Parts: sequence; structure tokens; C-alpha cells
Amino acid sequence: MDSITKSHLKSFIEKIGFSEKIKETDQFEYFVTYSILSHEVNSIISKNELENMSTGKSKGIDAIAFCINDKIVFNSEDIDDFDGQTLNVDVYFFQAKTSESFSDSEAANFLDVVIDFFSDTPAYNINELASFREIYLKLLDKIGSVKEFKLHCFYASLGVRQEGESTLLTTLSIKKQALGSLGLFSDTKIELVDKSKLINKHKRAINPLKATFKFENRTILNSINNVEEASIGFIPFSEFRKLIMDEEQDKIKSLFNDNLRDFLGLENTVNEGIKKTIEIGNFSEFSLLNNGITVVADTNNGKGNTLVLENYQIVNGCQTSNVLYECRNKEGIDNALIPLKVVITTDSNLRDSIILSTNSQSRITEEQLFALTEFQKLLEDFYLATKHIDNLYYERRTNQYASSGLNRNNIIEIKEQLKSFMAMFLDIPHIVAGNIGKVIKNYNGDFFKKEHDPLPYYIAGLISSKWDKLQKDEDSYREFNKYRYHLFMGFRYLIEDMPFEKDFIKNIKNYSIRNKNGNKEFVYKKLLDAVRLQEIFKNTIDKVINTLKKSDYTRAKGAYSNPITQEFIQNLKEYKNNALV
Repeated sequence: MDSITKSHLKSFIEKIGFSEKIKETDQFEYFVTYSILSHEVNSIISKNELENMSTGKSKGIDAIAFCINDKIVFNSEDIDDFDGQTLNVDVYFFQAKTSESFSDSEAANFLDVVIDFFSDTPAYNINELASFREIYLKLLDKIGSVKEFKLHCFYASLGVRQEGESTLLTTLSIKKQALGSLGLFSDTKIELVDKSKLINKHKRAINPLKATFKFENRTILNSINNVEEASIGFIPFSEFRKLIMDEEQDKIKSLFNDNLRDFLGLENTVNEGIKKTIEIGNFSEFSLLNNGITVVADTNNGKGNTLVLENYQIVNGCQTSNVLYECRNKEGIDNALIPLKVVITTDSNLRDSIILSTNSQSRITEEQLFALTEFQKLLEDFYLATKHIDNLYYERRTNQYASSGLNRNNIIEIKEQLKSFMAMFLDIPHIVAGNIGKVIKNYNGDFFKKEHDPLPYYIAGLISSKWDKLQKDEDSYREFNKYRYHLFMGFRYLIEDMPFEKDFIKNIKNYSIRNKNGNKEFVYKKLLDAVRLQEIFKNTIDKVINTLKKSDYTRAKGAYSNPITQEFIQNLKEYKNNALV
């Protein structure tokens, strides 16, 4: 591996929180999956999710990701969260090689396993792929709800693509025909990613969004508190393209992370109307019929009417932006004028107010607003006030600390915060191990409430951070990471001195344990005692192994099983009762 790629790889492994002890080939597989998939889904991909997408020692395939409506799903049960919706399915297969060339035989082997994966009776031993295969079979059961099923196969190498690799290109063509003959996919994409393209994708994946465009037809709004700059006006689609599309002319999905609504599809009534206006060529009327786009950015480093936005998000106008992208090739669309508002501010409270006010035209559900609540701000401040304990920061907004230089190990982002808290204190580790959507949908009255004390949330974030650091220091912990949320819950069971109740969150100062002298100590102090921390984790791991009958603890599906969670809880209680006798 060349020194430039090694440097990018080392920085990535450190920043996302992987141990440097893992093999370089494994590091590179994570690097490839993260760099490519970050551009394909509307989500920030975590270390734990990368591990869940890894296929281990499976033949020919290094990682698999199933996405439904731009959301990654990790087990077959997650698919039920989309009941009643039209499903747009994308499945991604990755093969990563550190060799400096593209191998015809390796590409053929990779795609042969992909073909076999979708066969009725796979010929290869696919034990490592069993959980992914279950997702696929569950989708087949719901095929009537599937509008599109797209296949994406990426073969990445540190080589340089040569024009004239006729044998390799012929192999790819033959395999693509074989995949097409399955009659399953609405579109099949096989892409070779060479070193230059991979590094470019990685740079764009780890850096805040940046766009340069001309905004000539605008009025500058002055003297607004906590706003560095604000403009309102109209922009032709020829310039708007630069905001929503990358240099490969693909849609930038991550720019909608702060939008309160996902894209509702072209069959949505409102979106059908937008599309119809474009299709009949009424570009001159578009600006009169559309509410427009609101963009919020941290900085504008441009001059005059040329704006250079950094770390920007479309906080209102997701539907319009997506319809325009879908119609981007319509003749004459570049002349369509789009109402645009641009606000440059780093004030979080103002940013939240803009998001709320620009989305007030239709009902916003509680789960869509949970990231903007008063409690979220309180929790962020609590982390800042306690950062001297373990240097942790709470990131309630996408890329909030992107320019700070902070290591991801020191950042608890909102998804991990919610999962850790709900697992540790509400006894649902099997649910939070999957898609976060199920938690938000079914438990939205149990978290981020204004009457809650932030301490248990901080404890949950701290235990997550401590566990990740333990994995980095000792490889033996890595194999249990799929049960991380069970371990967090087990930790609580083993150290609390009274049963936990939901209402207890309101008075968390009484949530403590007794040391040998009978004096009360806060739970989080046990997390700061490295020796005691490892003792408790090892004890909890023993209970996990015992629950799963020792020989079966490595199976991924067990992490999503409610019966296993209940048996685990019973084992914990029996251990506590015996210890007290």
C-alpha cells in the first residue's frame, strides 16, 4: 500500500474509533465500505454499523448493506418498520483489495458469489451471510410493496484502471447479464473503483459539504442577530445543480440530514404536481408555484454573488430538491427559477428555529422533532459541563463538530445516544440493535422528555464510549460488540442497588450503588474506575455467553431476539439474588 493511501487509512481508523491492531486488510475493507456507502445513504455511518455490514471471512464478499428508502436495515425484523410504505430497495455488495491491479479472476469470483446469494438454493457455504440472506428472503415476502430493487456491486482496488482491460470488462458484462437474468432487479450497477476514485470518495465522505455557485438574483438581508449573512432570491437550476449534485452528477443524499422529512417519492400528490409543472415545461411559472428551498451553512467564503458554502444543509425543500433531481435531464430545466433562501449562522438555537418555521406548513410529528427539543439543548450543555470527566461531547446536529478536530471517540452522536440510553435503562437492547426507526416509532414517549434528568443519558453515552475504548485496547472484546447494548443493560443490572423504574429518571440523584463501606456513589464513578469497569463487563459477558448456551454467542441474530433478552435478564437477576444471599 502506498504512503498516501496508508495516511488516509490511518487517519480514518483513528477518527472512527477502530483499533489499529486489526489487520490492514480488514481496515481497508471498512475504509472502502465507508467511503463509498456514505454517498449512497442519508445517514452518518458509525463504526458499529460498519462491523454489522462486514461479512467476516465470507468467500468473495467483504461487506453487504441493504437499504430501504435510503435507510440501512440490519436484520429482517427491521423491514416491518416500513409496513404500509412503497419500498425502494438498494442492496450494496463490496469487495476490497489492496493489490495494485484489478484481477479478472477476483472480479469473477466476487460476482459469482453475488449471483449465488440471490439463487433459490445457494451452492456456496453462506453461514457468514445468513443474516443478510434473511433480509433478502423477507423482502421477497413483501415483493408486492417493492417499487424498485436496485443492485450495486463495487470492486475496489489500489490499482489504476486501464482503458483496454478488455478481458475484465468482458467478464463484468457477462456477470451483469447473469444478474439481469434473475429478473429481480430494476437496475444493476457494477463499478470498478480505483485508487484515485476511492481517495476522492473518501475525502468527500469525511469532510463537511462544500458547494460553489452563483446567486445573482438575490437580496441581502442585513442586521439580523446571530446571522453572519442572509440572502433571499431566485436561482436557475443550472446553478442549483451545484448544491444538490456532486462532481459525478449524483445526488448528495447527506445534505438532507437536518431536514425533518424524508423524500416521499414521485407518487406523492404534492411531488406529482411539482413534476407535472416541470414535464409540461412551465419553467417560467415554477417560481410562483413553489415555496422554495432553505439552506443553512456555517460559512460562506465566496465573494460578491459567488457563494462558497461550507457545512451546509437543505433544512426545507427536500421534496422540491429531489423532484428537480429526478427531472434533471428534462430539456429546458436549467432555465427554471427556484426560490432560494441562504442563511449563514453557527447559532444552534437560531438554526433550530429556522428548521421549525420553514417546516410549519404541514404537521410535524413528535419523532421528527425530537432532535430539536429543549431537552436536547439541555443534554448538550450537560456534556459540555462534564467534559472534564472523560472529554465527551454530545452531537445533536449533523457535523456539529466537523471543524473542531475532535476524534469520533469523543463524540456521542444522537443515534448512539438514543440506542445506548434505551437499551441500558428501558431493557430493549434487542430492538435498538436494529434500525433506529423502530425505537422512534414505538417508544417516542419514553425519551428526551423535558422532565428527564440528563445524567442517565450521559451515563449511557459514557458507557458506550468506554466500551469502544476497551475494544480498541483488547481484541478479545470485539467479538461481543454485536451484543454491546445487552452489555450496557447488564452493567446497570449488576451495579444498581434497587430496581430501576421509568419514573426514576426524574429523580436520578437517588440512582446509586453502595460501596463496601455502605456509602453511596453515583453510577458513573464506576465507569471511571478502569479495573472495576472491566470486571463488570467481563462478568456481564459471562452472562451473555451463558444465556446463549456458550457455543452460540457469535450468531448475529441473537442480538435482535426478545426471548434471548428476557432470558439474559433472568440470568442477571438470579446472579444478583445469589450474590446477596
